[in-house]
Amino acid sequence: MKKHLRTAILISFSILGSAFAQNPRIHSSLTNLEPGQDVDVIVRFRDVPTKAALSHYAEYGRHKAHLSVIRSSAMTVKSDQLAALAEDPNVEYIAPDSAVRATTFAGGPDYGWMTALDIPNNFGTLPYDGTGIGVAILDSGLRPDQDQLQNSAGTASRIVYLQNFVTTQNQKTTNDLYGHGTHVAGIIGSNGSRSFGGSYTYWIRGIAPNVNLISLRVLDSSGAGQDSWVISAIQTAIQLKSQYNIRVMNLSLGRPVMGPCSNDPLCQAVQQAWQAGIVVVVAAGNEGRNNSAGTQGYGTVSVPGNSPYCITVGALNTVATLSRTDDKITSYSSKGPTLFDHIAKPDIVAPGNRILSLQNPNSVLTASYHQNAVPVSVYGKSTNTNNAVYYQMSGSSMAAPMVSGAAALMVQKNPKLTPDQVKAILMKTAVKFTQATSQATDPTTGKTYTSENDLFTIGAGSLDVQAALNSTDVPTGSAQSPAVKFNSQTGVASLVLPANALWGTNALWGTSVVWGTSVVWGTNALWGTAAVWGASGTAGFNALWGTNALWGTSTPASEALNLALNGDN
Repeated sequence: MKKHLRTAILISFSILGSAFAQNPRIHSSLTNLEPGQDVDVIVRFRDVPTKAALSHYAEYGRHKAHLSVIRSSAMTVKSDQLAALAEDPNVEYIAPDSAVRATTFAGGPDYGWMTALDIPNNFGTLPYDGTGIGVAILDSGLRPDQDQLQNSAGTASRIVYLQNFVTTQNQKTTNDLYGHGTHVAGIIGSNGSRSFGGSYTYWIRGIAPNVNLISLRVLDSSGAGQDSWVISAIQTAIQLKSQYNIRVMNLSLGRPVMGPCSNDPLCQAVQQAWQAGIVVVVAAGNEGRNNSAGTQGYGTVSVPGNSPYCITVGALNTVATLSRTDDKITSYSSKGPTLFDHIAKPDIVAPGNRILSLQNPNSVLTASYHQNAVPVSVYGKSTNTNNAVYYQMSGSSMAAPMVSGAAALMVQKNPKLTPDQVKAILMKTAVKFTQATSQATDPTTGKTYTSENDLFTIGAGSLDVQAALNSTDVPTGSAQSPAVKFNSQTGVASLVLPANALWGTNALWGTSVVWGTSVVWGTNALWGTAAVWGASGTAGFNALWGTNALWGTSTPASEALNLALNGDN
């Protein structure tokens, strides 16, 4: 396994400049297109043009959206006009308006450790519940009549704002046609009212059960969207920040990394939200089983989880217990380091395997995987599954809202916390794994996957909400995720710390905090020659960029269906 991690970092460092040789202002994926082909792009300008000035660009194509938060516009242009558009003196870069998707698989019953509690008397007595905090959910929308999203008195909805950014025909609604956004919202802020009372087995609620929800719909009925939709929603969240006290943003979606963050429109928008004071939480992705490049899933963290200006969350398997001692990483959780920029990701992991949350019974997911409806007998008196209001899903999409809910509680406790401080506290208080490896078995195929609990698989460790709330730390400095520098001659990797960084020896990535001096890796072992990377092995050095192997042959449909129905054991 260690040689695969070393191979991954070698591949990540082998980015070839030839992809950008034709025109440095145009992304490589926009070259060699058919003449006259319509192509959706995001054009970044040196100076933000006024809406009136945009008429100047009508000769190149159709303007679709004004993305001023990143000095850009979404346009549809003819392929043979790209070169001329790039020569405009005010055009800085042209990127594809790429497709994004929800980062989810459906699964069976594993109740997690925060959304399913068996002590109902705790309801209403929590010291923090998210009251007054706004969480923006950029997803497939919300089912607005969910009584579990009412206030504690059951008299008013906590969905305080809804807006649609999906421009596809017959998709212009704020309702959740796919079923993903409703489930994510429940993990963040369901009050558990439909599972509270009666001869239930579990109380199913969100992390912050009185938080206010801002639903910005960016995914259509198939769970798909575009960069420009997401960026428009991020821009709106920044604009609405003061009005709704938006302190947290959840992005349970992603797409493959196509270049450095500095040229990626979605990364740039996330950075703007972070710097505006919003804690941005992003799903790492579900490509941890992807071995098409011989890397055992390393180097598969998706955009915008590759941004150093966010909290990137991987998916943990609780093995259906509330004990932490048997927790393990899911086989499908995407791993770092990130491609191109070599950022150490994920930042943290949280429960994401077979999580119970709200169901939209009229959604595509429910219709496709109706067997994932949670039997009422799990949480109430009835045994009639047809009346089920909860649903089971898996993926880093479910792990991210666990962290978003935790962040909402933290800023409720201390409204002065900055995004950097929230990130640092969450990572510093994360539970450290005591075992070096773990195994997960596909219940359908019987195939077993072995994962190493290293920096690029579990980040700083597992989310611990209570520890984060109990922390008295007020860290100062930048919490940008550090980059990794790898010396292929010595086999030694080291962290490249940003200026004014929080990640000193005794903070997060230091030996005495993250890994412990004698628990897993030892004081000097982690970044030693043989600890993670191994001393040899360079197979696949150019695999990704010579054949587009990793993302060109993503998870096969048969395996995706298997994960959708079964998750991990």
